[in-house]
Amino acid sequence: MKFSQHSSDQKLIPSDLPLKITGIVFWGMVLVGLLIAFLMLASKEREITAQNLQYTGLVGRTFVTDVNEALKEPPTLPVNYQENLQQVFTALCPSIHCTSITLTQPEGMLRAGSTHLTEGGVSQTLQIADSSRTLTVYFPSVKNIENSYRKQILISVGLVTMLFGLVLQRILHKLLSQPFKSMVSRAQQFAEGDIAVRFDESRSDEFGFLAKFINQALDSIVFQQTELRTALARTLVSEDALAHEKERAEVTLQSIADAVITTNVVGEVQYLNPVAERLTGWSNADAQGLPVESVIKLVDEVTQLKIPNPIHECLKIDGVITMDNHAALLQCNGQFLSIDITAAPMHNHQGEFIGAVMVCQDVNNARKLALQLTYQASHDPLTGLYNRLKFEEDLLHMLATTEKADQHALLYIDLDQFKIVNDTCGHMAGDELLRQLTRELKRNIRQSDTLARLGGDEFGVLLRNCGLARAQEVADKIRHSVKEFRFAWHDKTFEIGASIGLVSITQDNLNAASIMSAADLACYTAKDGGRNRVHVFQPADIELMQRQGEMSWTTTITEALEQNRFVLYAQPIVSLSNIDAGNLHWEVLVRIKDAAGQIIPPNAFIPAAERYNKMSSIDRWVVLNVFKAIATGKHFIVPKGGERVVAINLSGESLGDDEMLAYICSNAADLGISLHEICFEITETVAISNLSKATHFIHELKARGCRFSLDDFGSGLSSFGYLKNLAVDYIKIDGSFVKDMEVDAIDCAMVTAINQIGHVMQIKTIGEWVEDEATFNALKKLGVNYAQGYHTGRPALFWEVIPTQD
Repeated sequence: MKFSQHSSDQKLIPSDLPLKITGIVFWGMVLVGLLIAFLMLASKEREITAQNLQYTGLVGRTFVTDVNEALKEPPTLPVNYQENLQQVFTALCPSIHCTSITLTQPEGMLRAGSTHLTEGGVSQTLQIADSSRTLTVYFPSVKNIENSYRKQILISVGLVTMLFGLVLQRILHKLLSQPFKSMVSRAQQFAEGDIAVRFDESRSDEFGFLAKFINQALDSIVFQQTELRTALARTLVSEDALAHEKERAEVTLQSIADAVITTNVVGEVQYLNPVAERLTGWSNADAQGLPVESVIKLVDEVTQLKIPNPIHECLKIDGVITMDNHAALLQCNGQFLSIDITAAPMHNHQGEFIGAVMVCQDVNNARKLALQLTYQASHDPLTGLYNRLKFEEDLLHMLATTEKADQHALLYIDLDQFKIVNDTCGHMAGDELLRQLTRELKRNIRQSDTLARLGGDEFGVLLRNCGLARAQEVADKIRHSVKEFRFAWHDKTFEIGASIGLVSITQDNLNAASIMSAADLACYTAKDGGRNRVHVFQPADIELMQRQGEMSWTTTITEALEQNRFVLYAQPIVSLSNIDAGNLHWEVLVRIKDAAGQIIPPNAFIPAAERYNKMSSIDRWVVLNVFKAIATGKHFIVPKGGERVVAINLSGESLGDDEMLAYICSNAADLGISLHEICFEITETVAISNLSKATHFIHELKARGCRFSLDDFGSGLSSFGYLKNLAVDYIKIDGSFVKDMEVDAIDCAMVTAINQIGHVMQIKTIGEWVEDEATFNALKKLGVNYAQGYHTGRPALFWEVIPTQD
């Protein structure tokens, strides 16, 4: 209600409404007068016409009467029609105002009086003496009479209308114009900002009533103005804050590196941030109001088929929808852009559903890199074939889907004389030979079969749904094809052979590791039998395979010791009580890094090391390097006031080694290691089988501060009986009981019993193989002291010795 702001643009409103009303009434009177005059003139014309007809009839009757009287007398002379016509004219013309009379007869026309061109005649047919004659009476012009009459009427109507208009104007001026001008003037004053002005309420007519009503309205307007000014001040403050928040929100949206699109509740686009504009090719202005699927066109990046926009599902369920796999944006230029999408509903402060927001993250480069890395992780870079990892994955999948009646086969191919090509012509020739042989091998297998390069000159083939007889045919075909193949390099030509190991896969043979080992052994047997042949694996070959594998591991272990290629991992042992929360407890684990840099797990070489008496050497290496790692001060760091315990596994061979005690003590002294921080772990079965030596070993080192832990406790037949003879600090409950204790009541009872016995003997307990939160909580509930497993922490590399180069 800001009247004063517009006062400079307003002029005083002219109060000409009474004048307009007077004019309307005046001209209405004029129209009515003209209508009356028209009706009067029409009536007058009809009156004159009727009168002329009446007069003509009178003249005709009079003329006929005179002629008939003349005919009754004895005729002396013929009747003089002219004379009779003149007599009638003379007798009647003064009274009927006619100007002339004519009589048309066979002998000719007779006339009495004079006729003017403007006069009109009225004719009548007369029957006289058996003869028809036409009598015409001429009267003054009707138009002339009407003109004279019209002037009189118009003058009269004009005078009456003028007089009435003057009187009406005077009355309206008194009753309407003056009060109206007064009201307009006061309204103009109020509009110009004079809020104190009020209308005259003293009149008892409608203007007085209207003035009271308007004054009440003005009072209300003034009150509302006051409130509006107050509200406006608050609104301006809120608008400033809102504008600031809006600006910050817009800056935030424009600064986000991802595309942001908002829609209303029906999926129509309301906003695109600059990144969304760039990715889609749509401007924010052009996209507003369009269906979201018209702007964000999504396809499957693999099949390039259209996929539903997650906005609609988000609007439907009022929940968050995520698409992070194989989604691509079809851009305006026809290109596909890999994206991750998240769609979430939007609600106002009242919790009402107002639309949705979709965030599209450009992952094109990341997904391409992931695909490239995935390809590289599963393919051999030289030949493009699957590598060993992918081959083993396919083997596992095939085994998982093998039915009872299914038969498959695995071929393990080792090239003969390949080393000759490498040694003679170099590795470039060897690489080219492998590429050419790859094409040769592909030609001899089906598309559904899997061909992979397993190692340097070793290949593997999975023959799906292939019986043993058919697999032998395929193997012989491959062997023959390789034998017939000739490799030419510059001026040299080479003949290559292939030794192939064949393993049949049935429902009774579904262990991937044993199948691969059997195929490797069959291939070795083929080579050992003279090369360039196919050997089908037989169950009798298993013992030979184990012995062969273990013997080969002795070489690997010896080389790893000589070249310092053992590496140390550490896995945390977590306290389940608050008492030891500040202490750190670790178990040290050993691995081998082979010549190619691959990590070999302990279960691959420990059995061979135990069989061929290599464990003592490995234990010595571990002890020395753990002591060195502790001495550096960079490993196993604990908070101030805390305690550190580092557990080292010792084998049965080390327990029986008379020099191991001296080796441990001398290295600890040389490196300044406190044996109070060292805990040696020995398995229950080793301790029981070497009880006297184990007891002596434990007694001697405990006297120097060492701690001991009995590993795999519960796996022995007389665990509780021997436990009181071994002065250990910890017992590690065998993981086979721990992992299923939540679903197996017997396992749970075993864990409970071992834990209770340990606590009675003042020995702390450790639960192994803790793989999930449920097991962790169950151990904690039972009062077990520590937990160890993948749930509490996976083994991590912490110490690696870099071999010196000779």
